[in-house]
Amino acid sequence: MQNLLMLVGRIMLAAMVFWTGYGRLMSYASIHNYVNDWSVPHAFKPFIILWEVGGGLLLLLGIYTRAAAAALALFCVVSGFVVHLHNGDELQLIDFMKNMALTGGFLYVVATGGGEWTLGKKYGLKWS
Repeated sequence: MQNLLMLVGRIMLAAMVFWTGYGRLMSYASIHNYVNDWSVPHAFKPFIILWEVGGGLLLLLGIYTRAAAAALALFCVVSGFVVHLHNGDELQLIDFMKNMALTGGFLYVVATGGGEWTLGKKYGLKWS
């Protein structure tokens, strides 16, 4: 039962970041102003997308699960403080708290690993 729950948890966490990154990739031109509003240089857009899509896929498949979860936790903290923490904006505060909750989930994966049902375990990869 534990491995099933760990798999479902990984799928849910991975889906959140993967689909966000995939959406940014599919609307690459339109996120230009969105990213500029954060005072993030245009050159960082591909890295933001790669971080989300790549990290989500690694987490989903259970390949280098702990490292992927740590990278995604860092992403959530940085984006939470840079993008969502604004005085007087309640909707952004909700998004900030969502990022902090996701960070907690990612840190849990860092601490426990991906479980037995991962490609990392199957192929003996470190940090899975």
